[in-house]
Amino acid sequence: MTANLIHGQQIFDSDDCNRVREELANLVVDLTRLDDNIHTFTAILALESQNQAEIALGVLGRKIIEANHQINEDILWLLLASVLSRSNITIDSPIRISILGLTTCVKDWQSPIFALLTPALDSFLMVSLEQGTPLIAEQTLDFISTWAENYAKAPRTLEKLSLFKFLARSVLEKIDDEELKDEWSEGLVQFEKIASKTSKEKYSNPRIWSFAGCWLKTIYSSQVLVSERKLRLNQKIFALMLILKKSE
Repeated sequence: MTANLIHGQQIFDSDDCNRVREELANLVVDLTRLDDNIHTFTAILALESQNQAEIALGVLGRKIIEANHQINEDILWLLLASVLSRSNITIDSPIRISILGLTTCVKDWQSPIFALLTPALDSFLMVSLEQGTPLIAEQTLDFISTWAENYAKAPRTLEKLSLFKFLARSVLEKIDDEELKDEWSEGLVQFEKIASKTSKEKYSNPRIWSFAGCWLKTIYSSQVLVSERKLRLNQKIFALMLILKKSE
């Protein structure tokens, strides 16, 4: 992990922006195999400055499009977890939009490995809806409405769903374009319908709630802003991924 972090820092030592983007792109040439390059990239997303993480996500977005959204499941989980492990993302950061494209690559939100991320991602998206810039709030609403049949199936409590619905509808009320408003309203109704049904079902793997709760307490602790603590946190994420895969 330390070697990956050092490698990531070295990439940003260059003053040539094009060279930085090129080196970042080289780290994610292959999104089908989990290797040291991917570990370096995720270390950048989790531990480097917000500006550097924003640049990395921009590069990643282009690579995902080139790969036709085909990403190894372990890599996708690790990328999302690394972004969500950052507790100090400002409300106007492009990361809040970039992460939406990343989440659309998830094919099954009921899979234990992705269901574990739901509480953190829900909280992240709700902050974007409530406090984000108009563009960020609208893009988040667009994601929720457009991917209703997928992300809505992720396990969440009825209490969390109720707050989610309230914040999403608050943004919807501010939309001036009536045609777009109707389209998003229809998608939001579908999201609420599917999510409400899922919330009433007993999740097949009860570990999701205990694991997610403990993970969130670690991620959103104020101490994660200290570099040494953040390094240990990232190591925990990698370890958690391995534990989950071994338990399948």
